[in-house]
Amino acid sequence: MTHQIPSRLKLAYCIVLLSATLPYSVASSGWLALANGGMGVSSVPLIGPLVLFALGVYRIGLVIRVPGVLDAPVATGFNVFLRKMGTFLIYVGVLTALLRWTAGPLMRALMIHRSESGAEFFVVGLYLSLLSGVGLFGLVSFEFSRLLSFERVERSPGV
Repeated sequence: MTHQIPSRLKLAYCIVLLSATLPYSVASSGWLALANGGMGVSSVPLIGPLVLFALGVYRIGLVIRVPGVLDAPVATGFNVFLRKMGTFLIYVGVLTALLRWTAGPLMRALMIHRSESGAEFFVVGLYLSLLSGVGLFGLVSFEFSRLLSFERVERSPGV
């Protein structure tokens, strides 16, 4: 028996995947990129992120075009925990991604008095970049639960 994935989870999956592969936000610019170990100016470090972005876009295209690409056999045991935790973390990742993409304009609109150094932008960006890994961990947990479910079906005879 196959577990059908709702469309809202597919949308959340795509948003988190896009957020993980496209580091566009307050959390990826300026001093914050240097604090997080941002890449240098040469073209060699750019190859990895471009390949990751291409793979992410390909996976998003599959999720959008192919119906049932995220469906998996019904989970049992530890897989249930992994799938539920992954789903929850994907939804938290969507909130984090939306905050990362809108943090700059929101802070400019809501802050009345800014410091001279702009430290508030650095702190908010740093915390958002730390939280951005939650959605990626949710994707890995969700996909791992799918993998374990498929392996369980393949190992069991007569199913």
